[in-house]
Amino acid sequence: MKTYSWLILSALEAKYRADAQACRANIQVYMESSSGIGEHSDIVSSVDEQVAKLAEAEDKLAAIQSLNRTTLPK
Repeated sequence: MKTYSWLILSALEAKYRADAQACRANIQVYMESSSGIGEHSDIVSSVDEQVAKLAEAEDKLAAIQSLNRTTLPK
């Protein structure tokens, strides 16, 4: 039987994967069709913000994966 710990970490892993994918999508939109994004006049700053969010999500994902390998019952 899977533990609550596994369920919580699994949910967080899914969240961080989704967060990272959303950032990748936003970056792609900024890079390919920045003229269609009126409220973002500073594209470089907007992309930088998304890159920072992507890095945070990927760092959290790596931490969760490390926890799964080292601390949870199999």
